[in-house]
Amino acid sequence: MSETLDMQRGLLLGLSPGRRTYWMAQAVALLSLVVLVSAVPFAKVQLAKLPSFVPLYESALILNDLITAALLFGQFAITRSRAMLALASGYLFTAATAVGHLLSFPGLFASGGLLEAGPQSTAWIYMFWHAGFPLFVIAYAVLKGREEREPDRFPIHTLTRKTALGTVAAVLGAAAACVALATVGAHLLPAIMAANRYTPTMGIVAGGTWCFCVVALVVLWRSRPHLTLDIWLMVVLCVWICDVALSAVFNGGRYDLGFYAGRVFGLLGASFVLLLLLIENTVLRSRLAAARAELGRLAASNAGDRER
Repeated sequence: MSETLDMQRGLLLGLSPGRRTYWMAQAVALLSLVVLVSAVPFAKVQLAKLPSFVPLYESALILNDLITAALLFGQFAITRSRAMLALASGYLFTAATAVGHLLSFPGLFASGGLLEAGPQSTAWIYMFWHAGFPLFVIAYAVLKGREEREPDRFPIHTLTRKTALGTVAAVLGAAAACVALATVGAHLLPAIMAANRYTPTMGIVAGGTWCFCVVALVVLWRSRPHLTLDIWLMVVLCVWICDVALSAVFNGGRYDLGFYAGRVFGLLGASFVLLLLLIENTVLRSRLAAARAELGRLAASNAGDRER
């Protein structure tokens, strides 16, 4: 497993964050908090119903999360890190549940939504979606700490392609189970929607989901030493907390200011890790190009020496 850690340190995501990274992350988190505090008093202000908003927002979010998951699975293929596998699975879970949320949303593809959705289905899928991702982050933080403390306990030869495929199947199965419970099994869940407004029970459910996000943030903060990826994951969780707060805790229902603002927060939060991965990919490609150029120069130099 020490080989895995060495490979991970060679990646930007595995580097220790510098002051600039901390400052940037703190600035984004502080800005998110300021926007949240400013928006909370107006969260219940009813706005116009924009039918195109939800499909546009969720299509972008699903694509974002799928690309992020694919890149993180690529990181897992390099590092063979269980922590990276857990995080990649988290993004895959959010993408899969977001698909269910989109298909079940009333009025988009059918008056009551697809997948045999009922009036409570979409809201419950949202709760499963936003409670699930923090659990994967907690798993990432715990596994990362164990891999660093006990590297010999996690041999990389046990993490094969079958392991990754099995994990993907399990995650998709879990997402499908959540969607099925919220649609076919909706009668087993308490009512949290009354038309487009929230019931009092929603406050309890949303508060619990919010707590999952806070706990994940605390666990990740305590899993030191921090990597660059950890810092930006904490930013993602801060934005995720703002998302849940505006779109489920402090607002009153669909199509109010909190509904729209929270989802904008969610889309922005989902983009941070993807942006970091794309930057890393660009840097690694530039390093590869420089290495190839250096090898070419050395080969030409050696050929010249032999001719002499």
